[in-house]
Amino acid sequence: MAVPPRIGIVDMGSNAIRMLVAEVGPSGTTIVENHRLPVRLGREVFASGQVPETLISNVVDAFRRFRATCDRFEVKQVRAIATSAVREARNRDVLIDRVRAASGIEIEVISGTQEAWLLARAVETRIDLQRGRSVLVDVGGGSVEIVVVENGQVVEADSYRLGALRLLSMLPDAQATGETFVDLLQRHLRGLERRIGDHFAAGRIDRYVAVGGNIESLCDLVGPEPGQGDIDSCRLDAARNEVLALAELSYDERMAKRGLKADRADTIVPAGVVYVRIGELAGCSHVLVPRVGIKDGLLAELAAGHFDAFAPEAHVETVLSACRALGRRYHFETEHAETVLELSRQLFDQMRELHGLDARARVLLEAAALLHDIGVAVNNDGHHKHSQYLIESSDIVGLADDERRFVALLARYHRRSPPNREHEAYSRLRRRDRSSVERLASLLRLADALDRQHAGLVRTISVRFAENRVELLPRLAPGQHSQLTLERQAVAEKSELFQQLFGKEVVLLRP
Repeated sequence: MAVPPRIGIVDMGSNAIRMLVAEVGPSGTTIVENHRLPVRLGREVFASGQVPETLISNVVDAFRRFRATCDRFEVKQVRAIATSAVREARNRDVLIDRVRAASGIEIEVISGTQEAWLLARAVETRIDLQRGRSVLVDVGGGSVEIVVVENGQVVEADSYRLGALRLLSMLPDAQATGETFVDLLQRHLRGLERRIGDHFAAGRIDRYVAVGGNIESLCDLVGPEPGQGDIDSCRLDAARNEVLALAELSYDERMAKRGLKADRADTIVPAGVVYVRIGELAGCSHVLVPRVGIKDGLLAELAAGHFDAFAPEAHVETVLSACRALGRRYHFETEHAETVLELSRQLFDQMRELHGLDARARVLLEAAALLHDIGVAVNNDGHHKHSQYLIESSDIVGLADDERRFVALLARYHRRSPPNREHEAYSRLRRRDRSSVERLASLLRLADALDRQHAGLVRTISVRFAENRVELLPRLAPGQHSQLTLERQAVAEKSELFQQLFGKEVVLLRP
């Protein structure tokens, strides 16, 4: 009998390293091996800015043993991710290189928005998020991820430097200030409450979901009550009272009287304060605790066959929802953005044999189509450059950092100067990516030209190829009557890049 495929996963967080091997079968996934190693990278990184040699050795040894486990179980696919502590470590490349040399495993350092995406995927395996508004919170060792999901789509995500280990290391000694540790924590949170509260300003939150070892321990101490189905739940006021009671105990007393593990007894108070306060800001009385983490989100992705870092089929709508949310933040012109999006798709699909780009490139073009004009919020003059800056400076759920920079370049090149090696961000790209930027920018320019009047006159475009030219046959939106004089002029002006790349003149025919 053939052995079902097995996959290996490593989640290297700030507080611990989680490693598991899972078997993927037709009826779901089965955990074959599961380990949690309390290697506190965050404690050292947040204090000194780097991982000390002793911890590097411990991490390398853990990966070497995990590689042996994977070989024993005939694992063919291994995915290892690292979060806040490794992101911030000045010597992270040393750590990654040593692990690769010892185990052959490549560590992928993911962004806060990628954490948010995996968090949503993990929660979806236990809780139905398809109806209403949900807020998902993960208090890690180094950061806090807050994700807002509306009717199954991630619409907002942010990462805050409020992890439990970080708070322990950054706050001064309470006795020296004459305040309790909880007082210091709450005062620190007040400086961020407006930003955090902005996530909940759009309307009522239907469910508050929290993940992480600290909220699980807190729920156990309070005594979970039925939530949704078999999901645990606890009242926020009971959780708040338990956190205050734990704060009155010493570290040793929390282990002796509450049965907490050594690596949980110190972080549960700062984490608990954050969980409770976010729930209060969201206007919720209960918190759902599904007992999953980002490793479960990664497992769901891999089990679904999405082995690449970017799987457009899996979360294209998440990317576009995040882009629309960013556009609304800068009061973008929704109708024009959606029109350019639809026309970009049509041009991309009908010219696929000409440009030769893949599904990943299509998603990046779609994101740029939605966001190409957000720079108008800064100034209309030179708004393409402002769009580039705003996109580069924003988190977009579902896009890695390099993909977001790629989208920013596309937005910059939707008008005025074409891609130029004198532009620093463009020149840093690999040759293959520079070619992709050029091709996608040429399509985005055409799509933008087809809505020159920002009136949505053109509903669809049919592409016809001749020997030396490409003809665009437009179909007008119902009730519209126009010769598209301005659009035809704009296409003639903005098709120069396309003609240089593909050697074909572009002509917009009369409707």
